[in-house]
Amino acid sequence: MRTRMLPAVLAAVVLLAGCGSSGSGSEEEPAPGPTGAPSAGGSSTGAAPTGAAPSGTSPSGAERRADGARLLYRAGGGHSAQNPAFAPDGRSVLLTEFSGGYNKGAAALGILPLDGGAPRTVLEDPDKAAVNLPGSSWNAAADAFAFATDRESGHDEVWLMKPGGAPERVTSHADGSGYSEPSFSPDGEWIVFQQSWEPEHAAVHGDAAEQDSLWKVRRGGGAPVLLVDGRGTGSDNRQPNWSPKGDRIVFQRRSAGREDWSLWTVDADGGGLRRVTDAPGEHTDPSWSPDGRFLVFSSNLGDLPNAQVFVVDAGGGTPVRVTRDDTAYDGAPSWSPDGQWIAFESAPGGEANPAALWRIQAPGNG
Repeated sequence: MRTRMLPAVLAAVVLLAGCGSSGSGSEEEPAPGPTGAPSAGGSSTGAAPTGAAPSGTSPSGAERRADGARLLYRAGGGHSAQNPAFAPDGRSVLLTEFSGGYNKGAAALGILPLDGGAPRTVLEDPDKAAVNLPGSSWNAAADAFAFATDRESGHDEVWLMKPGGAPERVTSHADGSGYSEPSFSPDGEWIVFQQSWEPEHAAVHGDAAEQDSLWKVRRGGGAPVLLVDGRGTGSDNRQPNWSPKGDRIVFQRRSAGREDWSLWTVDADGGGLRRVTDAPGEHTDPSWSPDGRFLVFSSNLGDLPNAQVFVVDAGGGTPVRVTRDDTAYDGAPSWSPDGQWIAFESAPGGEANPAALWRIQAPGNG
């Protein structure tokens, strides 16, 4: 295991102290965020939550790990709860619940209230997968959240949905690739997403099947605009998340044939490509702090047996480890709008097992 030098870690923690809006270190649940953002509406299907009643959604009795993380939701029946994305008001999180285990089976979208209780299912199609991205997938200006689903086609398309409303399709294409992992620009006018070739097309498209590209499309639809050309740059680019200021997009990238993933940012117009992380490892699932100064991500930095949650300055530097349970995979993190908390998925024993949702105090708030 690579050892990080103590002075570098302490310096990073000092910098991170300004991330949150509150540095009290209180053990209370996070205060509600700003008002005026969309509320967590009812289900469009009227379906019951896909998982059994959770064992830790009540703040007063939440299960706690040794590193201070507290349980938000654990599904039953072998279901896997993943991809927490905070509502703009900070009072709930959007999530994906897979019916067959981690990233397996049909997937439904749910909204979990943070004041206690089970998630409300807002979209569930039999034998289909509706999947949201952690980070900026729920937008106040659009009063909607973005997600990908194959509900009307044989491949994923980008959709959006207002809480309590009906799903609205944003993209439509017929080349056999999948459009997935969408997130909103802060003004709600654009959605960035990745284009992936499905495995069955690998024999036809060769390396392009492992060279995802990034695009953006207007919320109301239209022709997508290419931002990062995977095949043209010989790279695989995934999970784009828009910055709070709207000027940059963070994503994970690897060169063709390599296993290491790095974090990169690109200007919202496709220029100014910059690398953020240099250390070897799989650095994935990036999204922004609410002030845009830092990135939260998942990584096996230092040859960890399971990936953990880290934070790094958006301009680069030494990552700071946030979660500390080497027996579990911790990933898909999202920062709360008030800067106090980081929500994430955690699978005990690794990604082969169903995940539950947890949250931990962000650096500078403990």
